[in-house]
Amino acid sequence: MKFSDLGVSAQLEQTVNTLGYAAPTAIQEQAIPLILQGRDLFGCAQTGTGKTASFILPMIDILQDSRSKVRMPRSIVLEPTRELAAQVLESFETYGKGHTLKAALLVGGESMSDQEKQLKRGVDVLIATPGRLLDLFERGQILLADVKILVIDEADRMLDMGFIPDVDRIVALLPKMRQTLLFSATMPDEIKKLAHTYLINPKEIIIAPAVKTAATVSQHVLWVKSNKKREALRYVLSKQEIPGPVIIFCNRKRDISILTSSLKRHNFDVGCLHGDMPQNQRNQTLEEFKNGKIMILVASDVAARGLDVDGLSLVVNFDVPINVEDYVHRIGRTGRAGNAGVAITLVTKAEEKYLMGVQNFIQQTIPVMDIKDMPFSAEFSNDEINTQTAHAPERGQNKGKGKNHNHKNNKSSVSSSQESDEKSKDTSYQKRPHSRHNQDAPDEPRIGFGADTPAFMLKGTALKLS
Repeated sequence: MKFSDLGVSAQLEQTVNTLGYAAPTAIQEQAIPLILQGRDLFGCAQTGTGKTASFILPMIDILQDSRSKVRMPRSIVLEPTRELAAQVLESFETYGKGHTLKAALLVGGESMSDQEKQLKRGVDVLIATPGRLLDLFERGQILLADVKILVIDEADRMLDMGFIPDVDRIVALLPKMRQTLLFSATMPDEIKKLAHTYLINPKEIIIAPAVKTAATVSQHVLWVKSNKKREALRYVLSKQEIPGPVIIFCNRKRDISILTSSLKRHNFDVGCLHGDMPQNQRNQTLEEFKNGKIMILVASDVAARGLDVDGLSLVVNFDVPINVEDYVHRIGRTGRAGNAGVAITLVTKAEEKYLMGVQNFIQQTIPVMDIKDMPFSAEFSNDEINTQTAHAPERGQNKGKGKNHNHKNNKSSVSSSQESDEKSKDTSYQKRPHSRHNQDAPDEPRIGFGADTPAFMLKGTALKLS
């Protein structure tokens, strides 16, 4: 099927073809015609499947024949984070080339006076976080009487972050006669209830089960000693044959700075990203990461949604996420748009319960990397490790509830600040930047992923483990 078969304009079809998109994705194929018909939509699809384009493309065609008015946006896209909002704006500008439509970004951490100036010039598409949108409305800077389309993106994240009361307020301020689109990567029961509150006779599209992980991502678990996580991480990074962008996720903000400093001391090209950083610094870090000036990004879950970086084919979970849904979104940063990727999760004995929660949620047993005789290797026999990871149910049994409730305290079992940062005597990874490798070196025995998936053969990321 071609984009022209979906009913988009010839100009828009030419734009997407120029960008190299020959055919629509599954979510685009089903959603675009319905949106062009004016239907309310309730869509669920995995990350990296083109959800953003599925509402941006028809929105451009719907809005192109009328003009914007001062302080009266004609469409609103709500996003849970500043980073996601910025990426939607980038997508709009990319797909909207050749059109005269205007878009504005309303997020916290930016100058409110600059945003007010944009609104005064007239805006067709308003891409905003709920809090900043309400702030400007209460200041009298936005009039919502002319909104024709409302998009609530990443709805499950909105729920997790406590933004639903703000979304309720915004929906109540909008005209009753409007088109409402709700998208999410996962769709728990709470979101379904909200959808039926916000939408009128919606068309429901579910491309894949909400907790299913992308088939393009090869997932692996590496069991490590509690005080050797950093050493294990450096080992994994140093074995990346084909250098490319890497994201490392931590559960706690304070550990991000500690881990970033540790990697820098070992000559890795690394930056960090978390919610406590000033917005301009966050923007600069993201820009440098996307442009290749920074090859490794140590981040909190603020980067787990919507971040799309070309060539990103390795994600490392330095900590097992406590919120099991975050696992799906973390590893969804790789293996996007049909490309292959690898996700490795470092696990200590104390984190086993969190790993079990993840496996119950995704209804998969994650293969264990069989790396022996390394200083960081966990002191478990292979049989014990295999037994520990074999408790996850087969697909279709005991579906997860969306969060891991097997713990009483949401405390990470291991503090990165307490980990040993001694430099290893193993020269195979000591002070070895991941971006420098001898490509002419003879092939070495490649092990570590068992018989399940030879992840080192995946396009974009090759890990040579020995």
